[in-house]
Amino acid sequence: MSILFLRGKEPTDRNPAETYYKNIETCDDIWTLLADKLAQYFNSIVNVSYWGSNTMKFVKLSKNCFDLRVRQFDDRFNKELSQHNPNIIFARGGFKEYHSILKAFPKAFKIYYGAGRRYMPIEGFTDYQLILTDSVEQMQDIQRQHPHIPVSLFVKPAPDNIMNPINTKKEYDICFPANGQQYTFKGHEFVFKTTPSKYKVLNLGFKAPLKYPKNIDSIRVSRTHIAQYYSKCKMGIVCCSGSIDSCPRVISEMICCGLPIVVLKGVRFWEDKYINYDTGICTDKKNFWNAADWILNNLSNFNPRRHYDNHLSLNKAAQFLANVIKFYRDK
Repeated sequence: MSILFLRGKEPTDRNPAETYYKNIETCDDIWTLLADKLAQYFNSIVNVSYWGSNTMKFVKLSKNCFDLRVRQFDDRFNKELSQHNPNIIFARGGFKEYHSILKAFPKAFKIYYGAGRRYMPIEGFTDYQLILTDSVEQMQDIQRQHPHIPVSLFVKPAPDNIMNPINTKKEYDICFPANGQQYTFKGHEFVFKTTPSKYKVLNLGFKAPLKYPKNIDSIRVSRTHIAQYYSKCKMGIVCCSGSIDSCPRVISEMICCGLPIVVLKGVRFWEDKYINYDTGICTDKKNFWNAADWILNNLSNFNPRRHYDNHLSLNKAAQFLANVIKFYRDK
């Protein structure tokens, strides 16, 4: 059996070398880790494939998982794939570059997942056997548009092979992990304008082209080192725009690293799965900082990592996804 995981275009917003991995143990890409776990559940191999690379690269990350980089997805690529004859194709992101591949293997079980504005399959190919999505609202919208395709909510875990709570001094009250290059929808303006001055805040990510308040520090660190910076904070916040983003990875990452969180109402994610008495609060802008204050004054009441291990971990997410695939594939 063979799985093809269409990962997307090689990143251009950072050094592509940061996304090259020697083995699965040092990998920090959640999609590659999830693909490897799925391959184990199905006793198969998986090719995690990117386009947009300057040169072709092929790396064996584990017994089951291979990282494949190519210049473009073309007929030559399809011909190479035909030797493996993928039984399952996971298309992440919704890009027209995938369509020739998806059409080349009509018998494969095809899965679609797109975050944010890409949650709906794009024109050119919609013949999927399963669509995964981040929130109830997105699921209902997809069901209206594609009533013949099964839709399931999806658990997006953290790379818990490298992310764990670290016992270190708490230098900050609040962690605000948000890429400043995307400040228009990641919540920077709300946070910068309304954060009470009594809080010391760490903004993790590229710096935004905005004036930073004196109580907010900014630093960008590699994914392999981000857990130690999460661990310098007492709690975390998520404030991204629900009209553009959905289930940002930082929700699972902060919970994984032991931080209770406040999530702004309107963020599209599976709220019942991620937020409860162990992990934090989901609230509106009017009550946002009151919720943060309550958490900071009651930190001992929370146990985010317990909830992560029981419901959101990489193993739990892969098992959940494998069961969903088996259910619909075998119907």
